[in-house]
Amino acid sequence: MYIELRGKLRYAFQEIPKDLRKVIGKHRYCVNLKTRDRYEAERRAKVLEQVWKLEIDGARKRLAGIKTDPLTSEAQFWRETLKRYAGDKKTTAGILGHIANIAHDIADGSAFTTPEYLTLKQNARGDEGKANEFFGKATGKLVPLTEHLDEYLSTAPISAKTADMRRAVIERFAKRFPYHSDVARKEVQGWINGLAKEGIKGKTLVRILSDLRGYWKYLRSIEVVTDDAEPFMHLSIPKTNASTAKKDQRKPFTARQIVSLLHAARAKGDSQLANLIELAMWSGARIEELCSLKLDKVGRSSFQIEDAKTEAGWREVPIHSKLKPTIQRLREATKDGYLLSGLTSNKYGDRSNAIGKRFGHLKAAKGFGRQYVFHCIRKTVATLLENAGVPENISADIMGHDKPTMTYGLYSGGASLATKRDAIEKLSY
Repeated sequence: MYIELRGKLRYAFQEIPKDLRKVIGKHRYCVNLKTRDRYEAERRAKVLEQVWKLEIDGARKRLAGIKTDPLTSEAQFWRETLKRYAGDKKTTAGILGHIANIAHDIADGSAFTTPEYLTLKQNARGDEGKANEFFGKATGKLVPLTEHLDEYLSTAPISAKTADMRRAVIERFAKRFPYHSDVARKEVQGWINGLAKEGIKGKTLVRILSDLRGYWKYLRSIEVVTDDAEPFMHLSIPKTNASTAKKDQRKPFTARQIVSLLHAARAKGDSQLANLIELAMWSGARIEELCSLKLDKVGRSSFQIEDAKTEAGWREVPIHSKLKPTIQRLREATKDGYLLSGLTSNKYGDRSNAIGKRFGHLKAAKGFGRQYVFHCIRKTVATLLENAGVPENISADIMGHDKPTMTYGLYSGGASLATKRDAIEKLSY
């Protein structure tokens, strides 16, 4: 952009990129600044420069076929412009006046001056509510809660699956609280109470609040919300109805039930699922731990579980004598380097998703309800080990559970492989 004195007044000019001239309908902008004073002309030109930049950006998006909500994108642009000139009171006043003019045009449907405004006119003409929304967003009084969600999730050191779960939580919350200014402790507590009435369990509610607190903390760190705004502090988690909680509680299969599921998988001809059930019932390992187990982690007498969900999950598991023939057969048959060959991965890289659903169909066909899932086989193994008199710390080392005691949990290096093998051999079906 440049300014020229023509006659008694100064004019502002801005060349339009060649590839956008047909889209915008001219080769350059030219506006009479209606002043001779150089400093006043520069101040007025700053506002014009932002207007032209907005139109050029919009034209480039239209040329690329990118669809955007014109009200939201323009409001965001002017809010960022206000931030840029926060220390310049005169320029800020001019920008605020321009924002007010746009809002006025939206409210009364009067003429718009650029194609971007024309799009706004078509979408919101004569709509006072839209005008107020635009003015609030443009001045920073109404900031969409999810505006910084993408950058927050992209900077957090979390897996893609965890990111998707957090996104779902925050977007669900934003349906009830669209803007930062809507978020208040009393209303958040009411929202949590409503989720509890819908049947969402206490542990899930704790996780939801943790996700929301994390995002709010990030918004504070980038100064989107003030430090004294603490709408997620001192909230109460409603108690779950005891009878409902008991009804939904996961249960272990009995040894006889697991054997029946194993036979049912074989009868269906689903050898993959039968192999998975066998591996789980003799090891107590999690479904994804087994599905992602590679051959180079499987020895003659044990296998290594790595990249588990917890630090305690990284462990060496003895191979039960009853399981050795199956593991040998799988080692010889694999074609992809995994002990359970031929499984597909979902978008998060998990290989257990599809076969887990097949187990769900199998157990449902056998009459097992929602209290029973594949993970319940771990409960069965833990129950069998306990009934066989295996000490809890040794069972924890086999199954990859944390040991909360100071001696075993903090100082001990864990049970030896021989000790774990003696324990796991006590499993019997």
